[in-house]
Amino acid sequence: MTETTSKFVRVGDAEIHVFTEGSGSPILVPTGCGIEFYRRTFSRRLTGAHSFVYVEMRGTGASTGSPAGATYATLADDLDVVRDNLGIDRAVVLGHSNHGGIALEFGLRHPEHAAAVVSVASVPDFSRAMSVGIARWEAEANAERKELLGRKQAELRALDTSVMDPDELALRQYLALHPLVWKDPALDAGALWGGVPKGFALYMQSVIRPEAERFCLVPSLGKIPCSVLALSGRYDYVCPVELWSEVIDTLPRGRLDIFEQSGHNPQFEEPDRFDAVLLEFLRTLS
Repeated sequence: MTETTSKFVRVGDAEIHVFTEGSGSPILVPTGCGIEFYRRTFSRRLTGAHSFVYVEMRGTGASTGSPAGATYATLADDLDVVRDNLGIDRAVVLGHSNHGGIALEFGLRHPEHAAAVVSVASVPDFSRAMSVGIARWEAEANAERKELLGRKQAELRALDTSVMDPDELALRQYLALHPLVWKDPALDAGALWGGVPKGFALYMQSVIRPEAERFCLVPSLGKIPCSVLALSGRYDYVCPVELWSEVIDTLPRGRLDIFEQSGHNPQFEEPDRFDAVLLEFLRTLS
């Protein structure tokens, strides 16, 4: 059985929940969208080789405080306090989706403590993500996939949301984007969440949506000295690979790997190749 531990770290006015699973050198994984999705999509092979240290952002999951007013930059600063408390001198930070912004900010703001940044299905410019992704979706998605998206959106609109828990509604809204997120249209993505993540709605409202309009780290990528590995799915229309391919060479130590059979979750859609690429990258750091 994989070893797990749980603790809380005081960061300003918040108690930040830290859940560790696995063995080996640690990887910090910031999350404002719960832990269970990642526990169910990252393989046992990975947690057999490394300790995955899930850090729940303030006001989400079991963490206290509020994400109101937070940015990816301030959350990266929270993450650095947690790193210091855990006694990790130089951390590998892995951020998936929106959390990739936190990981990049960590590499930029705390270079002396950043061993590497891994950006999974994320982008360095969220301000352009949806427009670029939707443009490619409209150009290449077939009629079946477009019909599925329309049906998912219609089902969402038919729900009585007046009595629905805000966190559940936020999750349902996300799941209704299925064809933009997953290559496999038949996948039961809801089962991967293991329930409704606490604080999801407020995190979405306070952090994800505002940062989707303003976050662009492209002008600063050249100032990130550590190794940066970007792992992107070809069929990811919410964090399109184009936004990495056009700037990856501006990173002093950047590398882009594209997963041709994946959408927004290559760690689950192509697990064998994902694990091999990530583990080989991590070996190069030692």
